[in-house]
Amino acid sequence: MKQDVLYQILTTAEDCQTVSDIAKKLFLSQPYVSQVLSKAEKKYKVTLIERRTLPIELTEAGRTLCDGLERLHSDQMKIEQDLRRFTEEEQSYIKIGFSPVWIPGRDNHIIPQLQEKFTNTRFELIKTFSINSAKRLVDNRMVDIYWGPLLRGENLKNYFFYQPKVYLIIPKTSKLYQMGKKEVPFDYQMLVDLSEEKMVSLSDDSGFQRTIDHLLEDQNLPNNKLIKVNDYEAAVQLAAGGLGWTMTMEYLLPSISDKDEYNFAELPSSLIQSDNGLTLHTESSAKTREVAREMADKIQDMLKKQGKIQ
Repeated sequence: MKQDVLYQILTTAEDCQTVSDIAKKLFLSQPYVSQVLSKAEKKYKVTLIERRTLPIELTEAGRTLCDGLERLHSDQMKIEQDLRRFTEEEQSYIKIGFSPVWIPGRDNHIIPQLQEKFTNTRFELIKTFSINSAKRLVDNRMVDIYWGPLLRGENLKNYFFYQPKVYLIIPKTSKLYQMGKKEVPFDYQMLVDLSEEKMVSLSDDSGFQRTIDHLLEDQNLPNNKLIKVNDYEAAVQLAAGGLGWTMTMEYLLPSISDKDEYNFAELPSSLIQSDNGLTLHTESSAKTREVAREMADKIQDMLKKQGKIQ
């Protein structure tokens, strides 16, 4: 039984309804997750997750083990970081975590460029949907660099890139739908009216969804979530297909089918913001800091060519 897998299962359980939800978020099979939990419970002779409740929840023993594993992971990664300076250059290894929206290799050649620059460095790419899990990975030094929504913390360093545009997706089933158009101008009343209709939402552990939820709360607007999904593309496709309205970022518009009838409206940046960039730990190794600076430069060059930044 790998302790890192058990740790990920226990931390993910905090935001899940069922064991199946844990498996989906970690891209593991449900039987495997159940097997890992069962082995751990037999080993420690305790119940780690209360499965009879809905949603499931960690027991006191589960939380204690989770806290202990977090300390072990943090200490282990600190040791590995400290030992890296004694490692031969050809054995160096950089782990890059990323949000599904900012997939390295999509419309750019950032990773190949890094490989060309750091010829003796190997890279591991780790996809994570939840901003909570992303922050844990960086805090506990299980990921060297995170590419996606900026993570905040006193031990974290950020390279800010820019704020992607955010759009309302208004399906044909909405009373606000305007036939014969794709893009429509935004006005505040549009958001008020849509808030009364059913919404397609990302799952609660999504940092972007939390931004949306806070926007609605700040405006004293209802949040009528019809369906939740832990996948950006699936959410925008379900919305455009007629299941309800949603908010999404500019990256996702091309994933909508040309056959779908919908409108999209750009929200003003003063209303909603979603910073993105790179995050790394302040105690990262010199090699990690060097790779992060080079990576930030390459991404900024790419964004300039795309007209995203000046």
